[in-house]
Amino acid sequence: MSMIKRYCQDAEAVEFRAVEIARMESARASLLALAELFQECGRLADDYADPERMVQMLVEGVTETWQAGRRNIRHEVELVAA
Repeated sequence: MSMIKRYCQDAEAVEFRAVEIARMESARASLLALAELFQECGRLADDYADPERMVQMLVEGVTETWQAGRRNIRHEVELVAA
């Protein structure tokens, strides 16, 4: 498998988990799950030629996905309440 394909699969998997974490109601549970996911990004990055850059890319993707998920949830709540 090419490294690009592997990166795409890894990024998709961690971003999917970020969406699930964004849906958690408990802030504490969400924080713990994000910390575990960031550690998983580090473990995944170890298999690449430039692990430092890869972990940065994976964590950025997780962070952006989680933030977008939280914004969407807040927006849905605001629409329902209106």
